[in-house]
Amino acid sequence: MTTQQLSQTYETDSGTVRIHTPDLAVLAAVDLPERTRILDRYVRAELGRILGITPDLVDTTGRPMGCLGIGSISGIELQYRMEAALGVDVNLQRLLLANSAQELIDCLAGQLGPSGTGHRHGSPVPA
Repeated sequence: MTTQQLSQTYETDSGTVRIHTPDLAVLAAVDLPERTRILDRYVRAELGRILGITPDLVDTTGRPMGCLGIGSISGIELQYRMEAALGVDVNLQRLLLANSAQELIDCLAGQLGPSGTGHRHGSPVPA
């Protein structure tokens, strides 16, 4: 399944929400605060889709991922969607044990910057 085949919309009680997948070239070109802002919007939308709520209702700072309702199955789904959309490896254990969604956002912002240290798909993983 390609990024284009992933559903880019979901329904909530408030209506249809569209998920805007960030442009990787833009993420690599902007500074860290702007990259973090873009990824915050994207991660909120993906979490909102899983939780069935609008992105603005997703608590990114006050609750661990498990308390948000992200368990192993929804975590795998989130991992798969973010890996497909962003082209980076997302560590499932790290995702599930994150103290907040903001930790995930900050990690992605570091991976997707111009000198990101994260693993891109197809890159060898250091031993």
